[in-house]
Amino acid sequence: MKQFSRLLFIFILYLSYVNADSNLITDLCKHCDDPKLCLSSIETRPESGEFAATTNQIEIIAISAASANASSTSAYIKEMLSREDLEPATESTLEDCQKNYQDAVEQLDDSISAMLVDAHADVDVWLNAAISAIESCSNELESGAGNDAELSQRNKVFFKLCKNALVINKMLT
Repeated sequence: MKQFSRLLFIFILYLSYVNADSNLITDLCKHCDDPKLCLSSIETRPESGEFAATTNQIEIIAISAASANASSTSAYIKEMLSREDLEPATESTLEDCQKNYQDAVEQLDDSISAMLVDAHADVDVWLNAAISAIESCSNELESGAGNDAELSQRNKVFFKLCKNALVINKMLT
């Protein structure tokens, strides 16, 4: 019976720890433009369960979610560029977007590095630079030069992820 009580106590402590992390994430995300996306993008990351104990760690997870999204989109663009039936305008737009996404991934990596040393002003700069890079891609797509609906949607999600990370960063400064 004593063993059972001890296990029950440890289990209750564990649940309260998990709920504290979840509540912290919820509290941060409720200030974002898209709280549902913020919550899901952070809570579904593998590191969120063991790493999300502080606001700084949650921001790193939010930035890494945006980076993973950018890497996935970069892979999507690469796949599109491998098609042989692309029109020249579409190919040019996709090549530019590919470069922009590669830049965005690097800028998000720089954001994480800045976050690790509590350089919140630098995080803001790098996140905004990543957003600017993808705005260039969006502008080309909207101009009609090789419009791709899937890429346009991916851009919108990327913007929201970065803006969520920006809101969290502003709350920490």
